[in-house]
Amino acid sequence: MKKILLLFVALFLVVGLYACGDDGETPIVNQKIELTYADWGNQEFNQRMIDAFMAKYPDIRVTLRQDIAGSGAEFTGNLVTAAQAGLLPDVFATDNVPTVINAGLTYDLAELWDADPDTDLVYENVALTGVYNGKRFAVPSFQFLKGIMINLDIFADANLTTVEGKYRIDNDGYPVKDWTFTEFVEIAKAIKNFDLVDTENLVIGMDTWYGSPDFQQVWPMMNDANVQYDTWDGSAFHYTSADWIYAMQQKVALHQLTNGTTTRYEQDVYDNNPVLQQYLIQMGYAAMDIEGSWMLGIINAAKEDSNINLGFWPYPSGSAGLFPPTILDYQAISSQTAHPEEAYLLAKWMTFGQEGWEARLDLLEADNDAALLAGELPIHLDRFPVGDYPDVWDRVYDLVDDIEGINYTLDRIEYSKPDLDKWLPGYKDFWAWVNDPENAYNWDSLIIAGPTAVPTYAEQWEAKANEIVQAQLLTLGAD
Repeated sequence: MKKILLLFVALFLVVGLYACGDDGETPIVNQKIELTYADWGNQEFNQRMIDAFMAKYPDIRVTLRQDIAGSGAEFTGNLVTAAQAGLLPDVFATDNVPTVINAGLTYDLAELWDADPDTDLVYENVALTGVYNGKRFAVPSFQFLKGIMINLDIFADANLTTVEGKYRIDNDGYPVKDWTFTEFVEIAKAIKNFDLVDTENLVIGMDTWYGSPDFQQVWPMMNDANVQYDTWDGSAFHYTSADWIYAMQQKVALHQLTNGTTTRYEQDVYDNNPVLQQYLIQMGYAAMDIEGSWMLGIINAAKEDSNINLGFWPYPSGSAGLFPPTILDYQAISSQTAHPEEAYLLAKWMTFGQEGWEARLDLLEADNDAALLAGELPIHLDRFPVGDYPDVWDRVYDLVDDIEGINYTLDRIEYSKPDLDKWLPGYKDFWAWVNDPENAYNWDSLIIAGPTAVPTYAEQWEAKANEIVQAQLLTLGAD
């Protein structure tokens, strides 16, 4: 009842705003509340969402700000500049929540979040993020799936069959969808064909996650239901655990290969073969690609341009099952806003809220119907709700149901374990340390040292990660 009452009060503030003259006898008038909004997404679609919001809340006028340039870190940096000039949007996206908190850009919306019945439906692992010392400075917007994009044609031509003790292949010639880490690696080795003479035969086993396999971040959480992404348990990392060490050893061993199992090559081979310099999964030269769902658009591009058929398989499972790894985006409310309750309504509409999702799906379904009517391929949804809205999810499935393999991940989405990159303070600083050439225990030196050095590096990495992250967690958002 308390939640409903507080939310009613917030909505009442939206609907009625009164103005009186000096003599106190001016008649009641409605005055629109002015808000501004900015993110780096599709601005045409943003405007359509905003139009739908203003139709729902006619006493709020929203202006889409398109002067905050760039995306990701560049966009966040430009937000800081805008704030210094007093021009921060009321609601904005960010690639790193701690950055905007430390810059003083964000409003603590914990009270609004706690009073909102919709937030009870946000998945627990998602709802835990973005909270610091009892304050919430951002709302999770969307989940992007991390999965394995596969070339269905390459697998059909390869005629792989199950090899006992190595990997399982289904009746269609594809990897089984409940595959394991080991099967994933063994299939990459088995299907590769590093033919740089007749490139029509070229098959790279797997493209990696931003240059190297991401095994140590994902494998351990599939074996232990009690840890999150990269072994984070809410207070510490556990890189010295057997699961993390094993995953990192497999990562290092695979990363050392330059024989076409992955997209790592000798430099002269890469320089002398332009075919290797393309986006291999889209161009038909990679059998598998560890990928994010924001790239689902290439499924249509590959089909239209080259008649290549791609699917999106679940990330391999562990001994505890499949806990889909997801990548979260965030939005925040400006510390400079004059209308925090209304800004929260807007942020919710543009991100996690059920009503906003219904409006989003109305637009996407209309676009999809128009595409099909024009004889075009169906439009795929590339981001997914962070809450358990049954009617919404039924419609979400309809927008991806022709993508082979993706439903296996969506069926487990309530158990997703989000990445840490955009919300955990100090995490990006830790990775800067890992990649610092002055650091004796950096990533490049580990590759040279090889898998046997992983336990030693695990001790150093665990100590440094916990040192940096725990120190920043203590102070972020504290009074």
